[in-house]
Amino acid sequence: MNALIVSSKGREQRLAVIKSGTVDQIHIFQPSHLSRVGFIYYGVVTKVEKGMDACFVDIGLERKGYLHRSDWPNHQNRSISELVHQGQKVIVQVTKDASEMKGARLSAVIEWPGKRLVYLPQGGYTAVSKKVANEGQRREWINWIEEQKSEGEGVILRTAAFQQSKEEFLAEWEKLREEHKNLLQKARQEKAPALLIERELLKETVFTRMQELQEGELVCDEAKVLSDIKKDPRFESKRWSPVLYTGREEVFAAYQVPDALQTALKQVVWLPSGGFIVIQRTEAMTVIDVNTGKFTGKSSQRQTVLLTNKEAAIESLRQARLRDISGIILIDFIDMFSEEDRRKVEALLVQEAKKDVKQLSIRGFTALGLMEITRKKTKTSLLETLTVPCQTCGGTGRMVSPETAAFRLEREVLAYERSSEEAILIEATPEVIEIFAGEQREYHNKLEALISKRMIYRVIQSDIPRGRVVRAGSSKELESNQLEKRS
Repeated sequence: MNALIVSSKGREQRLAVIKSGTVDQIHIFQPSHLSRVGFIYYGVVTKVEKGMDACFVDIGLERKGYLHRSDWPNHQNRSISELVHQGQKVIVQVTKDASEMKGARLSAVIEWPGKRLVYLPQGGYTAVSKKVANEGQRREWINWIEEQKSEGEGVILRTAAFQQSKEEFLAEWEKLREEHKNLLQKARQEKAPALLIERELLKETVFTRMQELQEGELVCDEAKVLSDIKKDPRFESKRWSPVLYTGREEVFAAYQVPDALQTALKQVVWLPSGGFIVIQRTEAMTVIDVNTGKFTGKSSQRQTVLLTNKEAAIESLRQARLRDISGIILIDFIDMFSEEDRRKVEALLVQEAKKDVKQLSIRGFTALGLMEITRKKTKTSLLETLTVPCQTCGGTGRMVSPETAAFRLEREVLAYERSSEEAILIEATPEVIEIFAGEQREYHNKLEALISKRMIYRVIQSDIPRGRVVRAGSSKELESNQLEKRS
């Protein structure tokens, strides 16, 4: 079954997308990770960069937004300096959230999403959902839309348009036109920079996923949120069964969503036949490694490899949706025995990519045999939303070994060879002291003779192997300092 599970109690709101009984996506909405995609602002152009063919727009956020010439209506390949000037006021919409290094990506081609269409007041083109396969039907509607459009308008027809009458389509279109007129009126009354339209992100995401799944069950743990969704004209009561969850158990737990949430944070994901994939995130890309694991198969080695790679292909793209992984994705499949098997795996990836609401491109196998995929980024991934880099390892997943810490300490101690002080005080964790001093303090004695100084230890506790020279001085002074710290 298909279901949308809405957990809206508390400050953190969550949405789980269950497709054919399996958790396919999880959306987390935290106040500190607010996505502004779809928000509309009245901004001021602060800088025009001819070399980048773009401009920067102050929309009232910490970082200036980035607006490329290609996202300007009716640009006709003119340069950015011919389209805008510094100080110009513009209405823009966020298409990609800001990051730590960059401001939000903006577009001056405003989109108004509806149940049957997406209205672009200055889009200038007509398009039809790729899910509509009947070419004759597509052409008929496009021709009809062209007759209804005013100059410069743009329309994207959703699949739902073909299931309704043209009168209903026109009524919704006119409503979206009216909303845009109200927006222009509001902008005239505001002082830039200003926020003009703020989207209800949970609600908008619910309707986006409804259009993707077509039908199913909508489960929500709050009556008010469920009522707001049902009252929206986009809600289709014939296709979606609304359910108010009143159980004692938390709604996500009742539908076993936490299990999928835990899986989405793990590096290793097991496959149905016993193989597994390892997902590793780097600054530049995500790398997925495929392994046969416990699976040996009942037939030939070729069939074992092919089945494992097929399962990995399906699971890799499901994990991309579940974790909201974006950017470059490289999959290191197990080496296949023939070009035919490679084509089968690639064809399966192309098929699975159609399940993704985000733009996902299967680029094919590289010269090194890695499958290259790109997935569009609009907001932070699930990993970025739910976790922070480990303070112990700095987010690397690894830390300095006790041996490395001991050898670093050794070099630091040797630097005191020409010091005139009588002793040095060393602060270190037990495992570092053990390696540094050697068995029966053999290396400790050698070092003391080499630097002609006494070495005094102060034991500390830490999650990371540590060792350093605290100070040099007289033996009496350092022993006293050591005792004071211990007490």
